[in-house]
Amino acid sequence: MHRNMKTTQWLVVLGSVALLGSACGSTNSSARSATAERPSASPFVTIPYTQPGTTVASGARQGNQCQPVVPAPTLAPAVSSSRNLVIAELAGSSKFVVRDVTDINHPSTVSTFDAASPPRFVGASDVSYVDSDGNVVRLTYASSRKLTVARCASLFDWSPDGTALAYLNQTDSGSELRLLRGGVDRSLGPIPESGAGGCESIAGCAIANSIDYRLFYSPNGAFISLVTSGFGKSVFRIWSSDGKPLESGDSQDITMSAWSGSSLYFRDAGGVEVWRAGNTSIFLPGAVWIRPNASPAGGKIVYVSRDADGWAHTFVVDTTTGVVRELKARRSNPVFLTSRYIWYAGERDCVPAEECGPHPPFHPLSGTSYIYDLQDGTETQSVITTVADVWPHAA
Repeated sequence: MHRNMKTTQWLVVLGSVALLGSACGSTNSSARSATAERPSASPFVTIPYTQPGTTVASGARQGNQCQPVVPAPTLAPAVSSSRNLVIAELAGSSKFVVRDVTDINHPSTVSTFDAASPPRFVGASDVSYVDSDGNVVRLTYASSRKLTVARCASLFDWSPDGTALAYLNQTDSGSELRLLRGGVDRSLGPIPESGAGGCESIAGCAIANSIDYRLFYSPNGAFISLVTSGFGKSVFRIWSSDGKPLESGDSQDITMSAWSGSSLYFRDAGGVEVWRAGNTSIFLPGAVWIRPNASPAGGKIVYVSRDADGWAHTFVVDTTTGVVRELKARRSNPVFLTSRYIWYAGERDCVPAEECGPHPPFHPLSGTSYIYDLQDGTETQSVITTVADVWPHAA
């Protein structure tokens, strides 16, 4: 779902955004692809940053090809590790790598592989992604062993122990969330569509700061959340880990969610709210955060807010005190590599051909990325060009 498209005639597909390929339908429309504001450390599809798009299949599906895998696989527990790992792309390559950043000054690449969509760690030894046929694949990267665990999927996430998979399934009648657990693959119910649309220019694409798709397990594995926003209503759902519905409230304002501890943080018209044990309260009044990501050590969330001229400002907030600290301006897509180091991408001024206008909603990426040290406040350039996920996951 990436690389180097023009900034005009953007295609942004929302709602049941999918990475579905030929198994779930024929690709007859002119689907586009880009790196852009790809999901950092997230198993979700977002609209782009400087280039448009998601890879989407259109057309009729073949009969029974969107049925669950039979027999439903029983999923092995994930392998844990004390290492800090990142799934990334490096300068000069389009392949994904698993990179050990435990010693940030001496990182090493431990595996290289291809994937049709941004992969996500299942555990320290396995990664997972949606392939070009719309299948959720679990890959043991050291041995290249692959297991197809679900079909016709878009969003997905694994339980912290790797024994359960929640995924958004595309059916002939619409979307539904399914839970694969204990050798049983069952539906948790239908999910509303969020609509579709596009952006013709940067100047006209303020929606880039609002549209988001996130399906997550909580760090303790007790909850599953689905928070999406498109052109229609938002979708806000929380289930228990065994699939019991706990929360359901759809509006046009809820977006940009992140778990930290047992709390779910999300943005709405009033700022950033937090859901804890069934109760919702305001966390950052009036804040308009964009693509938050939580620390693997817990207690902190990094995010972007944009000023009136569209420049990104990267912040870290302490979830206990609510104290916010600005790290850098003109930096976007931040994600914790470890509890101490944050990766982000630089931004640049627009050129006339990009049609940014006098007060653009965002700025193009500069092509240079950085690692910020929270301990001493320094910034160094990075060979990492995109981050798909990190291990351990947010705590």
